[in-house]
Amino acid sequence: MKIAASQKERFLRACPLFDGLEPEVITRMATWTRGVALAKGEALFHEGDPSDGLYVLCSGLVQVSITDADGNTLVLALPEHGAPLGEMTLVTPDPRSATVTALEDSVLLHVGTGTMVALLAEEPALARHLIAFLSRRLRQSNDSLHRFAFDNLQRRLLQKLTELGLQHGDLRPEGLSLGRKFSQTALAEMLGVTREAVNKQLKLLQDQGDIEIETGVIRLCHPAEIIKNTPNL
Repeated sequence: MKIAASQKERFLRACPLFDGLEPEVITRMATWTRGVALAKGEALFHEGDPSDGLYVLCSGLVQVSITDADGNTLVLALPEHGAPLGEMTLVTPDPRSATVTALEDSVLLHVGTGTMVALLAEEPALARHLIAFLSRRLRQSNDSLHRFAFDNLQRRLLQKLTELGLQHGDLRPEGLSLGRKFSQTALAEMLGVTREAVNKQLKLLQDQGDIEIETGVIRLCHPAEIIKNTPNL
């Protein structure tokens, strides 16, 4: 897929891995990237595939998921625009640890492993950004594991809805809208529970006045309280 050089540079600057790099480095990187178009339902790569570099999400919506031996899917993330995908390939050449699938028509940039390894050797700032980014990812994983182990489902659901709203939605005086429909099945996969359990909690949250649902789109009525009590959101 052909993407103008100026657009490539804008997409790269939006990626936290490349924030703060000199403009000439971004310009040079842009010449080495290629655009990738994914249709809704198409996989970018599958868990276990060989690693071929880093991707940056430019537009659309993708999910990162893993599957257990019984075929059950757990959604790990719905990355926001600018997010890097497959960054672990820069640390280890192991096969892909998760599957990335387009939930909407999406556009990404691909940066090959060889290009990134060369840049890491030339640009100490990029190496520092990579270390900081992976450290944040590890903290987020630890926080998610802690919530999974100790928080009740209703609290975990509220935190996940708030996270989705901050990433993909719109914060207004009347509340935090998720901005798009997320099915109960998708929410259940993100939380590692059944759809029926999510359905029950959504009804309870509506009855309590914590959420409203209009044409399938969820709006949180009191997001500030959740954000205040969840420092890493």
